[in-house]
Amino acid sequence: MAKIIISGTAYVDQPCPRCGSKRRVSKKWNETIKTLTGTTIVKYSQIVCNNNVCQVEFDRQLLKETQKRQAIKLKKEANDAARKASSKKAAKKTRKNKSRI
Repeated sequence: MAKIIISGTAYVDQPCPRCGSKRRVSKKWNETIKTLTGTTIVKYSQIVCNNNVCQVEFDRQLLKETQKRQAIKLKKEANDAARKASSKKAAKKTRKNKSRI
C-alpha cells in the first residue's frame, strides 16, 4: 500500500490573513492511529502569527466562536431531550386506549 505524505510548509509560507505578517510553527507533535491495515502516524503542526497583537486577537475570536458552538450544542441537546420526553408522554397517552376487539 502506498503512503501519502503531505508536507505542511505551504501554510507557513503564506502571510497572515489578518495582518499580513509572516507566520511561524509554534508546536509540532505526532499521533499514532490504529487502522485496519496497521498504524498510521499523523504529524501535526500549530502555525501562529509572528505579530503578538494579531495572534491574541485571533485566539480571543477563536475562544468566542468555540463558546458559541458549545452553547448551541447544549441548547440542541436540551431541545432533543425535551422533544423525546414529549413524544414519550404522547405515546404513553395514546397507549391507554385499549382495543375493544
